[in-house]
Amino acid sequence: MERQIKKLVINPPTLGKAIGPFARSVRVGNILYVSGTSALSHLSGNLYERELPPDFETQARLTFQNIGKVLEAAGASMNDVFKAIVMIKRADDYPKLNELREQIFPARELASTAFVTDLIRDDMLIEVEVQALLP
Repeated sequence: MERQIKKLVINPPTLGKAIGPFARSVRVGNILYVSGTSALSHLSGNLYERELPPDFETQARLTFQNIGKVLEAAGASMNDVFKAIVMIKRADDYPKLNELREQIFPARELASTAFVTDLIRDDMLIEVEVQALLP
């Protein structure tokens, strides 16, 4: 007997169109997989013409706000996130990232991985992907 897995694509209207052939998030069962999200995700238009704040903290806050929009559209919140993958451009921004994550996830009830890497734009300083357990 073949098992069918149902997927529900969630592309909230509060975010811009994804820059590639992918969904902002996909729900499989009670797990929500949120695609890589940045401080540009709420904007539309050409990726390289979208205005990006110059500093890490502002980009990080916008990134987590954009993730919050996806979670809200799926009926969830940051409290439902159990896994985060964070990509930052500069290792020097890691302490600030941790300060922000303590505000956003004060209970520390999630698994997390962080990478220092190049991102899709030279001025992009952070991108985050999360998984959430839906209520």
